[in-house]
Amino acid sequence: MAEPTDDQATKPESVRPLILVVDDDRSIVEGLAILLDGWGYEVVKALSAAALEAQLGGLDRAPNLIIADHYLPAGRTGREVVERVRAETGQQTPAIILTGDSTPERRDEAELLGCQLLLKPVQVGPLREAVEALCSR
Repeated sequence: MAEPTDDQATKPESVRPLILVVDDDRSIVEGLAILLDGWGYEVVKALSAAALEAQLGGLDRAPNLIIADHYLPAGRTGREVVERVRAETGQQTPAIILTGDSTPERRDEAELLGCQLLLKPVQVGPLREAVEALCSR
């Protein structure tokens, strides 16, 4: 595998790909934000579906990727987040669903949504590969 370049990290904020990160675990959100920023992405963070929805209207552009935990507060799910963002933007935004639930139902749901499913604990290498592949679409 070729070494990634720092080209994206040196681009102005306005042209960095935008990723939405939604998880109810603050340490996961912060950790992902640090990784993604270091890889050259702009990140919008939310600890719940409702918190993300409150920020959607303020975005100046459509996101390039959604990374959402499957199980969110108030009985909400990553699937709902993906559907809401896609409806709001009118685009089939690529998405990664994070979960510790490896049941066939979770896999089927992700596949039907056209999302990539990554099982927690997520390893950095597979996460980076997924992010780069989905953001380059």
